[in-house]
Amino acid sequence: MTDTSGRRWRGWLVLGALVGAGLFGFFHSSPSSANERRARPAESSAAESSAAESSTAESSTATSADAASSRPAPHPARPSPRSPRDALLEGFDPLVHEADGPRRVSRLGGGRTAVLTLDARLQAHLEGQLARYEVPYGAVVAMEPATGRVLAYVSHSSASPDAGDLVLDPTPPTASVFKVITGAALVDAGVRPGTRVCYTGGGSRLTAWHLEDRTQEASCHTLTEAMGYSTNAIFAKLADRHLDGPTLERYAAAFGFGHALPFDVPTRPSPAEVPADRLERARTAAGFWHMHMSPLHGALIASTIANDGQMPRAAIVEHVEVNGEVAHRHEPSTFRNVIPRATARAVGEMMRHTVRTGTARSAFVDPQGTPFLPGIEVAGKTGTLSAERPYRGYTWWVGFAPADAPRIAVAALVVNTPQWRIKASYVAREALRQYLVVQAERPAP
Repeated sequence: MTDTSGRRWRGWLVLGALVGAGLFGFFHSSPSSANERRARPAESSAAESSAAESSTAESSTATSADAASSRPAPHPARPSPRSPRDALLEGFDPLVHEADGPRRVSRLGGGRTAVLTLDARLQAHLEGQLARYEVPYGAVVAMEPATGRVLAYVSHSSASPDAGDLVLDPTPPTASVFKVITGAALVDAGVRPGTRVCYTGGGSRLTAWHLEDRTQEASCHTLTEAMGYSTNAIFAKLADRHLDGPTLERYAAAFGFGHALPFDVPTRPSPAEVPADRLERARTAAGFWHMHMSPLHGALIASTIANDGQMPRAAIVEHVEVNGEVAHRHEPSTFRNVIPRATARAVGEMMRHTVRTGTARSAFVDPQGTPFLPGIEVAGKTGTLSAERPYRGYTWWVGFAPADAPRIAVAALVVNTPQWRIKASYVAREALRQYLVVQAERPAP
């Protein structure tokens, strides 16, 4: 061995030691996550921060119906200093990877190789679906809800091939996916899933008229049915009666809105605004604008419900190799406890009705009523909203399966131009079908 090669090897050994020490600190003292406040009971959550931390004025405005909502939102996470892990991932792009046997890897230069968590067959299938239907703008993320390991990470645009990474774009409106957050807040405020509310209209437009009860209403649904059918008027009415502005802000923050969520590359916060105006606040709770999120964020929201109220740290890098030696390995961890287990399970049960009988049913059964995922129950939430000048038709699906023992959480976003291609529900179904049915029947060699 020459003197030059010997110095190179000694250099890598020193780097490995630094990485090991730095990563120990990174995974054991990550900044500003809700889980760091261990003085709270096991069932505490980011949406249930101690009331003692709130201002006197805030606490005095809470009503008895809002007992669970008198607690403040967690503060946004502070950026962490640059770590050895960041140095190892310098130049990493989640969209740039190649096959290396059964693995997907990203070559980073300097002898560094990022080995990804991606399921190669699922990734290829979803890339093919978005390309086949020439989706104008679309993205889909699949992950293990318990670990945050990303199984598929697909960004596609036939309308603008240089659109960039749409998985991390936080500008699309959440639409009715925000009903998941509102539903959790309502459950914690004491509204039972079986609470029955009557309403008239409000399907595409909500006014102050829709917030009031009428002597004769057109229909009545429970909160569970309202989640499945995405009934705007019911969510607006219940939010108007049980959730004030600070409460809705707290739950949005607990679910990650306004935060740069931790990931293997920098992320931008999902914009959130809770209007002071009564009607606009009710419309926000029902999913009419004011809230935005990235597909990665959507997958983390689905994972939170699937994971009994705990939001995992998302990761797409399984480990980093330097000249063939492992220098960093992903260790699954929880980003924060968002809501209590009982609340997550109540919301998850509501989300099953979206697929059983609600807005996503047609995507999950064929015209004869035969399910595409036989014997597998799915929990999900759809969202649909359109913008003009230029026209953009946003469709979302977020959810997980199997509903009783979740193995995969999915967020799919499809943005159509006036000539619609497919909806997000179809993409999500294909992700679940490929992973839970096709690949289970044909295991990888």
